[in-house]
Amino acid sequence: MRSFVDKIILMVFTALMLFEVFGEGQRVIAVFVMIITAAFMSYLRLIGKTAGKINIGLQYAAGLLIALVPEMIILLPIVIYEVFLDRQIAAGLVLFAASAYACSFLKVNSILFIAVLTGLAVYLAYRTKKVEILERDNLKIRDEGEIKKEMLQKQNSNLLEEQDKNIYTAQLSERNRIAREIHDNVGHMLSRSILQVGAMMVVHKDEPVAEELKSLRETLDTAMNNIRESVHDIRDDAIDLELAIKEMAEPLKGKFKLQVEFDADKKSVDKDIKYAVINIVKEAVSNIIKYSNNQNVLIRFDEHPSMYQLIIHDYGDGDNSKGIGKDTEKNGKSSGKKKSSLETVKSNGMGLENIRTRAVQLGGQANFSDENGFRIFVRIPKER
Repeated sequence: MRSFVDKIILMVFTALMLFEVFGEGQRVIAVFVMIITAAFMSYLRLIGKTAGKINIGLQYAAGLLIALVPEMIILLPIVIYEVFLDRQIAAGLVLFAASAYACSFLKVNSILFIAVLTGLAVYLAYRTKKVEILERDNLKIRDEGEIKKEMLQKQNSNLLEEQDKNIYTAQLSERNRIAREIHDNVGHMLSRSILQVGAMMVVHKDEPVAEELKSLRETLDTAMNNIRESVHDIRDDAIDLELAIKEMAEPLKGKFKLQVEFDADKKSVDKDIKYAVINIVKEAVSNIIKYSNNQNVLIRFDEHPSMYQLIIHDYGDGDNSKGIGKDTEKNGKSSGKKKSSLETVKSNGMGLENIRTRAVQLGGQANFSDENGFRIFVRIPKER
């Protein structure tokens, strides 16, 4: 586009020479030749390397034409423009020699005019070439930036996965240790007690204490069954998501009025979703403690037919928390006025980017809003 504008400028000024060099009948033909030459050369430049070689050949042909027909020197600014863009020194020398010969047939004012236009053509070509180089460099920098951004996002995703894996491994190891200690210590003691009571029941079959021993035996059996179920649940990775969210939110109680709501079947929540929710809540709690100047915090986890929904909202005393999580989702807003200083991390906070990444990894999405305080809204589908 820039090259097209440059050539129009050159053709407009060159047309002024037509009144000096050509007669009235020849001017139309000269303008037509000039327009066709400029358009054809521009077209050849656009369509590929082979056409570019043809374009260079036309530059030499233009030099020969000017030498044979001096009046065709009106093509010089257009052709010189192309020569400078292609950096064709040899073609430039041919055009210079042909123009020097053609000038011997022209008037002085025409020679000066064509010299000025040739200088203008060189300047326009230089400017256009420089802009093209800058644009190409900018595109290269942008592409490299996109590649680096994708690499960083991938590395960040890998770090989050590794973090979740480490947390899961540590917690699983701790649960297994607790289960093993319960089984090895409490379980063995209960088994021993049950055997001892059984032996006593054999010895004291007809005595009044037999009923008491039977009752004690039943109590110990019940305790043993409960211990076995507890150990089984721990080994089966039965994380209590509601309890985990409350534990993550515990540090907020000293500074904020905390409200934690949980409405989901804890046993049906997938393990990966549990860990994502726990880490999201942990990240949000950390940001609230650092940045929020409000008084209230709501953390709400809901189960819907096709998805899970997590809302974390810090807001001032003027906000209406009743609508958050239900009416907020219907109306798109709640009725408070005070804004949270947590919004200062919205645009560039790594914590919020981690929250978004965790949601996306599970096929969901995370949205942030600074209306009525600061609000994090996460949706995660049940099936992925």
